[in-house]
Amino acid sequence: MSRQAARSDAKREAIIAAATCTFLAEGYAAAAMDDIAARAQVSKRTIYNHFPAKRDLFQAVVARLYASLLAPDAGMLTDAAPPARALPAFAAHVLAHLRQPDLQALLRLVIAEHHRFPELAQDFFAGGKGRAQALLQGYLAAQAARGRLAIADPARAACEFLGAIKEGCYWPALLGVPTAPDDTAIASATAAFLRAYAPRR
Repeated sequence: MSRQAARSDAKREAIIAAATCTFLAEGYAAAAMDDIAARAQVSKRTIYNHFPAKRDLFQAVVARLYASLLAPDAGMLTDAAPPARALPAFAAHVLAHLRQPDLQALLRLVIAEHHRFPELAQDFFAGGKGRAQALLQGYLAAQAARGRLAIADPARAACEFLGAIKEGCYWPALLGVPTAPDDTAIASATAAFLRAYAPRR
């Protein structure tokens, strides 16, 4: 990579980091490009060179906040990993990711502003939540092809598994409602899922 390209990448990352802070602190509507430029220590023109519109910048923020969950080297959902081991590991990874303060703040932002800016919910799903679901869906389809699971609709099965995990662990904790420890809830949801989709003998 050339020195100029490296500087451009560094500025881009600084802009995304500054936009993350600004969006989460001020909200989407109130976030001003002047404030983002000041935080990133770049000019507004530099921002627009990288991100032609505020929505482009929001999409980059979503991608950045979901990067750790979607990293290809996470290694939990490889085709060779058996479901009894891969699913609880992925569930724990998802819960840890969703509990990051910035991710929770992003979710609150989308919920608060999606009536005025419905594209925010679309971008949140397309750039983050939906991609995580697709990752699990692909793994489940591969396990069905291997004969390890009997799944006719991997997309629905992925929703069921993630829904069981979030209903059992994430949403109650987010609302301050007492819930079972993560490992207990994950083990129960995994066992129920594997029973429901056990290969037919």
